[in-house]
Amino acid sequence: MKRFIDTTIWTQNKWFRKLKLKDKLFWIYLICNCDAVGVWEEDFELASFIIGGEFTKEEINRAFGNKIKWFNDKKLWIIDFCNFQYGTLNEENITNKPHQSYISLLKRHRLWIDYYKSIKAPINRAKEKEKDKEKDKDKDKYLEEEKEMFDVFRKNYPGVKRGLNIEFTNFIKKHEDWKEVLPILSQRLQYQKEARQLRKENKLFVPEWKHLQTWINQRCWEELINTEE
Repeated sequence: MKRFIDTTIWTQNKWFRKLKLKDKLFWIYLICNCDAVGVWEEDFELASFIIGGEFTKEEINRAFGNKIKWFNDKKLWIIDFCNFQYGTLNEENITNKPHQSYISLLKRHRLWIDYYKSIKAPINRAKEKEKDKEKDKDKDKYLEEEKEMFDVFRKNYPGVKRGLNIEFTNFIKKHEDWKEVLPILSQRLQYQKEARQLRKENKLFVPEWKHLQTWINQRCWEELINTEE
């Protein structure tokens, strides 16, 4: 009997690379000695003799975790075996006789429901990833709108300023409440411009505008300006 094996398991599979040498050999041994649906009947004495290392059930569980399932006390099932070897098994595809035989064997082991759950899980994870992508798109969309609002304020700021991305990134990093502050920035800037103009008209000292980075970092939008002595 011939079995498929992923040739990149030695180089690209981080989970496999972290295993001890004897556990790596045991995994290959399992793949070669299980039945057609990935079930191996426990025989640690024979496995230890062939591989040249002692094994216990506890060690196997620690090494392979949720990649295997024990049932009937003495039998071990490689959960992803069928999916890797044959693709998705479909009970309704009655013309595919090999697949029907694998399904029958899974049912004899009372593993068909477990198999069905195992193939549904990746589908659900894929859907979750798609949802996350959509959320990220929405997030990016809103962030662009907020960046445009900030840019209107930035362009109107009279002092020295840098590029949009640099100033906006500094703004959101420095202040956790930036979303609440953003809508009032232009309003507060206009207030300070008018207050400064009144000070000039009253022949009072008017300092130079701070660099925008400093104005942001020091939360200068909260400042009140006295227009009279």
